This record gives sequence, C-alpha cells and structure tokens, in this order.
Amino acid sequence: MLNFAVLFRKSLMALFKAESYRKGIFTSSVFNVASRSIAFVQQWLIMYYFGSNAVTDIYFFVYNITLYVCFFFLNMTTSALVPECIKLRNNVSNGSSMAFMNAFFYMYGAVGLGIVGLMAIDTSWIMGEISSFSQDVIEENMTLIRWCIPLIFLNLLIQLLTETMASYKYFTIPNMVTAINALLGVIFFILFHDELGLPAIVMGLILGCVFNLVDVMYLMKKHLGWDFLNVSFANVKSVLGPGLYSQLGYVVYTIALFLPQYFFSQFSEGSLTAMNYADKLVSIPGVFLILQLTNVMAIKYNNLVSLNDAKGIYDITRKLIFYVPTALLVVSMLIGLSSGWIVNFLFGMGKFTADALALTEDLLLLMVMILPFSFVYEILIRMLNAYKKQNIVLIMHIANYGVMLILFFCFMPKYGALSFPVLRIIPFIIVPFVVLPVIKKYCHEIKIAKLSIVLLGITVVTVVFMALSMKYGIN
Repeated sequence: MLNFAVLFRKSLMALFKAESYRKGIFTSSVFNVASRSIAFVQQWLIMYYFGSNAVTDIYFFVYNITLYVCFFFLNMTTSALVPECIKLRNNVSNGSSMAFMNAFFYMYGAVGLGIVGLMAIDTSWIMGEISSFSQDVIEENMTLIRWCIPLIFLNLLIQLLTETMASYKYFTIPNMVTAINALLGVIFFILFHDELGLPAIVMGLILGCVFNLVDVMYLMKKHLGWDFLNVSFANVKSVLGPGLYSQLGYVVYTIALFLPQYFFSQFSEGSLTAMNYADKLVSIPGVFLILQLTNVMAIKYNNLVSLNDAKGIYDITRKLIFYVPTALLVVSMLIGLSSGWIVNFLFGMGKFTADALALTEDLLLLMVMILPFSFVYEILIRMLNAYKKQNIVLIMHIANYGVMLILFFCFMPKYGALSFPVLRIIPFIIVPFVVLPVIKKYCHEIKIAKLSIVLLGITVVTVVFMALSMKYGIN
C-alpha cells in the first residue's frame, strides 16, 4: 500500500506546480469528477454490503456531522483567511503570510482536538442529545461512532493546508487530496468489510487523511519553503470580525443541514440512509449542471459589473433565467419520472429492503425538483457578489435557511420523511421574487416583471408536478 502511494504521488508530481487559471480549472475539474465518482462508489458499496438499517443510519448521521463541522471552518478559511493570506503575501511579505496561516493551523488543530476530546468524554450522552436514536442503537454502534470522531480533527487541518496551497495557484491539490482519501476508503472497505464491518470504511478514510496530511505538509515544505514553526498571531484579530460576520449566514445554513438529519433519526429504521442516497443522486446534476455553470457566470458578472454594463448584465441574466431553469425543470421531471428505474438499477442488487427502495424512490422523485430554483438562487448570489453586496447575500442566506428551519421544525415531526423535499423547496421558490427588486437598485436595466413571469411559470409547473406525484406516484 505504501509503495503504491509513493508511486502514485510521483506520477502526479508534474501536477504539483503553480498552474495558470485555465489549467487549474481543467485539472481541478478532472479531480473533482474523479473524487465524486469514487465517493459515489463508496456509498454504493455501503448499500451493497449493508443495505439500509440502523447501522447505516448511524454512519451517515455521524459522518455528515463531521462534514458539517469541517464545512463550517472551510467557509471561514475561504472567505476570510485565504484573502488575508494573499493580501499579506502581496503587500507585506511571504513570511508574514506564512506566519498568519500557521497561527490558524495550530488554532484549528486545538479546536479539532477539543471537539474530539469533548466527544470522547461521554460519547453516548452527546449522541443521545444531538440525535433521536435510541440509547440501545447508540451503544451497539459505539465503535463506529468513535472511529468517525478523529475525522473532524484531521480534515480541519487538511482543508486549511490545501486551501493555502490553492492560494499559491496549486489548484489541483484540494480535489486530488479528496480523491486519494475516498480511494483509500474504498480499498480498505473492500478488503476488510467482512472482518471489521462498517467501521472499515472509516478506518480507510482516517488512513487517507493521515497520508494526505503528511504528504501536503511535505509538498508545502518542498515547493513553498514552508516553515511550520514560523507563527504569529499579530494579524489574527483583523480577520476574526469579518470572518465571524461571514459565518453568521453559514451558521443558519449548517443548522438547516443538521435538523433534517435529527428528524430522520426519529423515523423508521433506514429512513436516514434512504434520504442520504436520494440526496447524493440529486447532487450529481446539481454539481455538474449548476455549480460549474454558476462558477463560470460569476466571472462573467464580475467583468460586466467592472465595466458598468447594466444592459449586458440584464441580457445574460434574462437568457440564464429563461433557458437554464426551464431545461433543469425538464431534467428534474425526467429524473423524477425515472426515479423508480434509477433507484432499482443502482440499489436493487444490494441488501436494500423493498421499503428502503420505495422510500428512496419517493424522496428522489420530490427532492430533484429543487434543481431549477437552486440554480436561480446561486445566480442571484453571484450577481450580488459581483456588486460587492455581501451584506445582502448574508441576509438572503439567513432568510432562506431561517424560513427553512422554521418549516422543518413545525412540520417534519408531524408529516414525516416525505415532507422534507416539499419544505426544503419552499424558501427557494420565494426568495427570487423578493431579491430581484433589490438587485434592480444596482442594475436598473433588470426587467423584474419579465423575469418574475418566467419564475412563476416554472413554480406552477413544479407545484403541479409535485402535487400529482404525491397523489398518484408515491409508493
């Protein structure tokens, strides 16, 4: 395994160079596709060998919690730390930038160790407080839960280092690290699932994290001349205020991700697993159709705003909102109508029960309908960011996910698992109608009425489709 890892790293050394933006986008996209594909294989193997039950519910719950914690700190890193790192490098010195990031390396490490230590003190009690699993289920899966906890500490450090390298134009590193980690998880799981059970995949992920942490530290020392003992807290205070401000919206977003997990742990055994598989399937077109396009459009909007080209901004927005959500609506409906075939093709050969297959199919049928509205939401964010209206973006996030939280809290316990997709889509439908008049203050060429008519038409079709699906198409 070690020789393979060494050979694999040497074969990729040509990629470990500062890249142009064009090459960086291409290579990072390739590794992004690879890492997500491997991650999907990982999820599929869990389904194939273990099906959908209390054990898989526990795994997805705990693993998702580790992801939410790490994503919270990743947002802090990308929105506050990396810009300050680049600013210090360009305006002061590379050493000052290095000392600044090292300060957060040790701070993140301390926070990660603190979380691990806190969870280790009374894991059973904490799991009982943050989930609705019975105490018997928690005790039966204590080994799996405890193996997941170190992932928080390791991923906090790895994410900080890989984003630091990306700021030096090593764009490939973050996605390459994710691909290696997922690959080792799959290999370890295939080799040892009979002997170790589901903890085998977590052990593989930990092995991948340790390898990646050591490897990235070595690459930083070799290619960047990084000195991990060069530490200064002088500039830490300057980013805490803006950083914490940017995190306010992300706090609400993180809670909105967590609350459905909590409620699904109340539902019948295997429900949480079914929801996660449906969500993974929805994320595939979400990533490849929405994220890539909105990222490119962010650059376009920045250029048009810098030129003060209001007409150009409206023209591109009109085309995007007229054509892309319509196309995504068609794609969503096709996926929804094919949900039975898709779920049975992917998961029918494993240990999924008939009830788990039916629930996954129903959730996919409804959850996929969020795609058109998710695209519009992301485009509006890119527009506001181009106008440097991050304060409005923050309010938009808090309002969207705040309403979502209220809906989840009020209705999910009463109406069950299938209420989740309906409740999640409602804020995404409402927000564009509220935000467009705000954007018009900065882009006077925006024709609110024309855009609203298109959005209203898509909304009506979506509501009718979901209503008919719930009446006639739900198992």
